[in-house]
Amino acid sequence: MSAKICVIGAGSYFFGRACVLKAATSPYLAGGTLALVDTDPDVLATMVQLAKRVTEHTKCGVKVIGSTDRREVMQDSDFTVLTFSRDNTKYRGIDTDIARKHGIRMCSSDTIGPGGIFRALREIPVALAIAKDAEELCPNTWLINFVNPTSVMGIALMRYAPNVRSFALCDGHHEPGNTLHWLQYVGILPPEADTVPAEVYNKLDLAIGGVNHFTWLVRFNYDGKDYMPVLHEKVKESAENEYANPGDNSKARYNMVYALELFDLFGAYPTASSHTKEYVPYFQGYGAAPVKPEPIQYFDAPGRAIDMSAAMDVNRDYASGKRTPEEFLKDVRSDHASDIIESMWGNLGKQFYINSANRNAVCNMAYDAFIELRCDIDMHGPRPQPFGKMPRGLLGLQQQVLDTHELTAEAAVTRSKSLLRRAMLTDPICNNITDADGCIADLLEAEKEVLGFRL
Repeated sequence: MSAKICVIGAGSYFFGRACVLKAATSPYLAGGTLALVDTDPDVLATMVQLAKRVTEHTKCGVKVIGSTDRREVMQDSDFTVLTFSRDNTKYRGIDTDIARKHGIRMCSSDTIGPGGIFRALREIPVALAIAKDAEELCPNTWLINFVNPTSVMGIALMRYAPNVRSFALCDGHHEPGNTLHWLQYVGILPPEADTVPAEVYNKLDLAIGGVNHFTWLVRFNYDGKDYMPVLHEKVKESAENEYANPGDNSKARYNMVYALELFDLFGAYPTASSHTKEYVPYFQGYGAAPVKPEPIQYFDAPGRAIDMSAAMDVNRDYASGKRTPEEFLKDVRSDHASDIIESMWGNLGKQFYINSANRNAVCNMAYDAFIELRCDIDMHGPRPQPFGKMPRGLLGLQQQVLDTHELTAEAAVTRSKSLLRRAMLTDPICNNITDADGCIADLLEAEKEVLGFRL
């Protein structure tokens, strides 16, 4: 039996090419169907042509179909991947500018703060409509969310589409590279290593987990030795080097400096520091003393738009033949979602970091807390591996972020402005009621054409 994979948002900046690569090269997916959906006819035509050229070149036997209407191609899909976004940079830019007007800084603008809340309001209704279609057209599908804010989207699917099997992903913590990185970073494995030997892995106790983009490395033991002090020294060294070259990109700028501050504070390392610095109030610029080295910088929407446009130009080159299938196979890499699909369908027994219900893996968090943990996974779904306790301090912050996400999901479904206000004022970086109210009013007005709230 061959797998059918339906990708909704085929022109995705992160996922489009990776899914084509996996479908074209995996022996476990050979002879299956790749159904591509995009509401932009030009983007859809580009991705379908690209996929056909690559799959024909590899002779994998994969059938490529496409439509601007998802219902035409969803039937009997084994996997349905959500990787859509409506006018991504446009609205993240609006979110950033309006939040800035009300004293809130966001370097990513898509997972926490006004940007995360309002992106969820825009995307959740679409995701739940897709889930409803899936329940009718492909009731056995695995609905895999790859749309930010990952946790809020996953919570909405878990709570409000319970009859559809789902989990959520982020492109961070991609295995096996994630574990390999940490072993190389502290010197357990050499830089040239490209795999983690079984004898090394069997001696390793590496605990990473938490709400997506707010995940922490809380334990790092190898062969009876605690490597957290070694990790701290390496982070300190990286932070010192960063002062000389902090970079210009808002998500990358001074990440190790902020990470060191948080490591010193909580005794744990923030593994998604480019986002985590946006989840805490410490780097917003509040208070009398200046933030060192600086408050976080604002998301660069025009810059991201240029990057996304350039990526689509490359897709057009592959589709037209200006770039060859050989170049595609050489230059493109598989990603988290495509590797997970292959492992699930092929029953390969691989382990991945996945966002799903906790199920007692973190023993001092709720059973249904929607968090990112290392999981065993097969066609029965993800099963989080034991983590232990979330350290105090971080535990409270995790719950605050989860409460914000849960309230946001509920507000998106109920279209309740009172719940929206509660979500905004539960959010860890919104610290002023008047500013929060003003931010909500301005965003509802600026984005009324894509929101279901009455003004």
